[in-house]
Amino acid sequence: MRTWDLVIAGCLSGERDDAGIAALAGELAAAVGAGTVVRARTGGRPMGASVPEVLAGLCARGARRVLVATTHVADGRLQRTCAADVAVAGSGFEELRLAAPLLADERDLRAVAAALDEALPARAGRIVALAGHRGADCEATLARLEAALRDRGRPDVLVGAPELLAARLDGRPERAALLAPMLMALGHHARRDVLVDLRARLERADRAVTPWPHALAELPAVRDLVVAHARAALE
Repeated sequence: MRTWDLVIAGCLSGERDDAGIAALAGELAAAVGAGTVVRARTGGRPMGASVPEVLAGLCARGARRVLVATTHVADGRLQRTCAADVAVAGSGFEELRLAAPLLADERDLRAVAAALDEALPARAGRIVALAGHRGADCEATLARLEAALRDRGRPDVLVGAPELLAARLDGRPERAALLAPMLMALGHHARRDVLVDLRARLERADRAVTPWPHALAELPAVRDLVVAHARAALE
């Protein structure tokens, strides 16, 4: 296997000491035979080096083959920006490739729906709320994931951006809710916007909320899918 340098790109604000992301990074590195593993920022708070900065640094150090794998859930604005950054930097490498985001096609949606169905089992009288990123592209993908869960017999699961979820929950009869981040890392957005702010809003509406303080990268089936996308990018 040829040696590749690996860039794991995404919102790094909360990935420090994140067990799921640490496991994902190790599995990605092993799968692609990475000589070097570097993290890069694509959004969120301005912490850490950006994708262009990281790629420029690798190029300056003589890296020749680089794979960029993102922790993006959907093919939204951040994934497209990352793709543009990779295209601009491509001339500096022999090979520079970008892996697909987590939910790239219908098979991915079914696989993640199955993983969530297993991790968050249904309970009578309880709604499951999965809160992800805002933005039209992300919200459309989350709606498709909700449909895939419904196809598995899980009409109790709602998936969407925090504000939309809060509005939709107002019309549900269930008083108990399991609230979980629909995010790869348990970072600033997951902790603040979902597990604190959205939880408080739901509790003010007299709903009994149980938080699920975990991230998608903690699910082995999700990590397997990210690794599969990385391998596919190298083929």
